[in-house]
Amino acid sequence: MRRVLFVLALIASSAFGATFLVPKDEELVRGATAIIVATVGSSTSRYAPGGWIETVTEMRVEEGIKGSVRAGDVIHVTELGGVVNGVAYVVPGSPQYRPGERVLLFMETNDRGEWVSKNMALGKFSVAGDLLLRDAPSICGWDYDGTPHREPRRAADAFLRFVREVANGRRAIANYEIVGPAEAGPSTESITANAGPLVSTYLLQLPGDSGTLGFRWNRFPTAVVFQSHGTEPGAAGGGLTSLQRGLGAWTNDAGSNINYQYGGATSAPSTHFFDSNPQPDGVNSIQFNDPSNEIPGSYHGQGGDTLAIGGAWAATSGPNSTHTFSGETFYTITEADLVVQDGIFGAGLSGNGFDHVITHELGHTLGLRHSDEPPPGGTSTSAAIMNSGVDFNNDGFGANLQAWDREAIDAVYGVSAPPPCTPPTITTQPQSLDLGSTPVTLSVAANGDAPLQFQWYMGQSGNTSQPINGATGSAISVQPTVTTSYWVRVSNSCTPAANSQTATVTVNGCSAVFINSISDSASILQGSTVTLSANASGGTLTYDWFIGSPGDATNSAGSGSSITVHPSTTTSYWLRVRNSCGASATSGAVIVIVTPCNAPQILIQPANADVLSGTSVSVSVGDIGSRPTRYQWFEGSAGDISRPVPNAGTASFTTPLLLASTSYWVRVANDCGTIDSAVANLTVVTSCRAPAIVTQPRDASVATGSIAIVSVVATGTSLSYQWYEGPLFDFTHPLAGGPAVMTAAITGPTKYWVRITSPCGGTVTSTVATVTPQAVTRRRSAGH
Repeated sequence: MRRVLFVLALIASSAFGATFLVPKDEELVRGATAIIVATVGSSTSRYAPGGWIETVTEMRVEEGIKGSVRAGDVIHVTELGGVVNGVAYVVPGSPQYRPGERVLLFMETNDRGEWVSKNMALGKFSVAGDLLLRDAPSICGWDYDGTPHREPRRAADAFLRFVREVANGRRAIANYEIVGPAEAGPSTESITANAGPLVSTYLLQLPGDSGTLGFRWNRFPTAVVFQSHGTEPGAAGGGLTSLQRGLGAWTNDAGSNINYQYGGATSAPSTHFFDSNPQPDGVNSIQFNDPSNEIPGSYHGQGGDTLAIGGAWAATSGPNSTHTFSGETFYTITEADLVVQDGIFGAGLSGNGFDHVITHELGHTLGLRHSDEPPPGGTSTSAAIMNSGVDFNNDGFGANLQAWDREAIDAVYGVSAPPPCTPPTITTQPQSLDLGSTPVTLSVAANGDAPLQFQWYMGQSGNTSQPINGATGSAISVQPTVTTSYWVRVSNSCTPAANSQTATVTVNGCSAVFINSISDSASILQGSTVTLSANASGGTLTYDWFIGSPGDATNSAGSGSSITVHPSTTTSYWLRVRNSCGASATSGAVIVIVTPCNAPQILIQPANADVLSGTSVSVSVGDIGSRPTRYQWFEGSAGDISRPVPNAGTASFTTPLLLASTSYWVRVANDCGTIDSAVANLTVVTSCRAPAIVTQPRDASVATGSIAIVSVVATGTSLSYQWYEGPLFDFTHPLAGGPAVMTAAITGPTKYWVRITSPCGGTVTSTVATVTPQAVTRRRSAGH
């Protein structure tokens, strides 16, 4: 009984953000099922059949502008959120109603036939004097032309007149927007308070027994694991690719201890924190394609759309409901959820826009507010993932956090950083000197974290080929017989080290020799030549090249400022330049790497396929051999080069839309040879078959350092393959597409799996194949 009373007394709240596509007002009028002017009555909250909380509000209708509702009717409108038995479910983006408030309400019906505001907060306008206003802070999104949405103010009488005209099919003039300071565009510059902002200013706020507080997780770096339900048709990986990117974006920030991980699929089809007998469900879920209709309506691409809602749950009373961090008190997040609308389509779905939406909503699950809606003392910018508007079809951010996003999570979830490391800085350089009859002293002075280490070298600054043994102090005494250059490197436990300038000790007025430039190390194919050249200054010069490490003059490679070499194996060269009075300079090593010249070999041939008429398919080849490699695809029979495919110069290409059966092949070439692939016969069919896997990828063992071929056999029409390296549903390491894939060199057990899709509907995911390196077996000698 004590436990039951505790659960009933516990007030658990959720705070969510919603992302919208905001229609033009005329489209909102045309898309609404009904439009009314009404006075708000009483409200009652209840549990929905799916387990979440919703609120039913009475509306006394003053005017029916569109649809079946008439003046004098009393109707009820259902919206997400509410409080039942002390359990609160708060959804920013869902309209809020106050008793006695007058509203202009655009309505549609939910899946149970109940009236709801069309697209949540987008459909509700409150009468405020001579204005009709939306609840602008609840609206995060963009217009259908892709620009971030900025909510205008509307003159009430003129806007109502416009709505009535459009609802009745008459031509209307939109002359109701009031232009003023409220419509000033968003700033892309960060606005920072004079004092350092409080952690709470970055967070959404919740009311509770301890007051209105921000809320945050109190468990990092322990992982918070999210599970997904369903898929989002048309999105990469069914939406899981964007989810992985979003989780990784927040987790990989170096200045915070956030640890968001993906834990596979869940059978839980909704985000409800409590069922009708309130108990937490314990699942941090991502609900793709809105399986329980928690977001009213569906995506239509016009008339206004809600794309996603996301947020976090926190207890706002009872034991352990709060914690302290950085001197402030916060409610403690206990669970987080995200719902993605069903039926989304368009360019943004497969591009940066969807990545941005998912990453943005995950930011709300961390408790973050919108970056451009600061409280007093908070910072603000529109150039952030957490901005309230997104250019969906032309987004440039994707899942990449911006400066404000990092600033926010570093404040809210910051880690204790080690004290800054101060690398060395040279304050006094060694000076060039003339040598007399006694040694001269070269010295350096430097600052930086102790202890400082010193190493002196002969030669030009940066050339470490001639270290001076025992010269490890801040000063060195030298008495060269010929003009010689010196420098010193100062280092400590920080990076980078500091190199001094070159100091020359001049003997008998002889000029120093300096190597001004020299060829970089290079890589060539076996059988090729390479030219090494240098430029030096310091009088009349002689250039001598050698094979081996710098200073080893045993094997001459030639003389002159330029030589051409033809090494059969990887070889190291160096240069010594002398002048007529005996001064010299020595270069560092120039290494010529010789790689075997291997003609291309095809390990994975282009595959035959059935292609649905009017669609395209990807064709690919897998090859090995010396790089770089050149590819050219051709249409027609093998060897027929009369029909090269334009812009098809990679290992794979996507065919144009096919209306008749055809075939393709590829010519693969490098500097060592050429090979032609087999022909891929593409048969155009009119019947549609969903993908089905016939043979799953199989485990394999290969010699350590070798590659492997992992393959799958599937049936279906216009199949598209996407392979991944890693555990099942790890989308962070995508590979090539095709029925088979060639792995990288195997040095440890590595997992691979494939996802196959088709325009005929459905997606199938293979099992995981593990490729392991073979253990080396050593034969013992006889008699031991």
